[in-house]
Amino acid sequence: MKSIKTTVKTELVINKSTFIDYLLPVSNLDEVKDNLANLLKRYPDASHHTYAYLLGNNQEIQKYSDNGEPSKTAGYPMMEVLKKHHLTNVLNVCIRYFGGIKLGAGGLTRAYTKSCAEAVLKASFTSLKNYSNLAITIPFDQIGNVEKYLRDNLTLLDTKYSEDVCYLVDIETSELPTFKTLIGNFTKGKAKIITLKTYDKYE
Repeated sequence: MKSIKTTVKTELVINKSTFIDYLLPVSNLDEVKDNLANLLKRYPDASHHTYAYLLGNNQEIQKYSDNGEPSKTAGYPMMEVLKKHHLTNVLNVCIRYFGGIKLGAGGLTRAYTKSCAEAVLKASFTSLKNYSNLAITIPFDQIGNVEKYLRDNLTLLDTKYSEDVCYLVDIETSELPTFKTLIGNFTKGKAKIITLKTYDKYE
């Protein structure tokens, strides 16, 4: 699965109807609701505010709305575009201004599909990575090489000094075996590395 880095906006005119599409990164339902509310305020006179969204690392939460368009001619085809591109944590909103010419069910489906697809084509993608939050404890006499390496190569979240030194860092989980070997070599096997938690992050 992947997500997107920033909001993408596109605009299409099809048979005099204007379709303004927003593809937005979201991480939870509150962000979905806030974005929908903001776009409703921005385009209060639009004929339709249709949307589709997917949330969760495996698209666990899925919902779409045709917002007055014939059933499954707007939100559903946009949802299918998002699924086809293996996207999650995204919200697609398509705002339509009716131009006076009816498009029919097939025409609407093609229009909303194209509108969403155009936005996806312009998007910059992120990928899901797993991180480990580590506590690294070493003797004082091993600080030199270890602390320099952590500061130069990782984000050092915290340092605690007591009888030993404890560093808190985040590292991509896939790099953990190599990292443990390196720190072990730096400290002649005296380092203690504990994984406090793991988490997923799109970047």
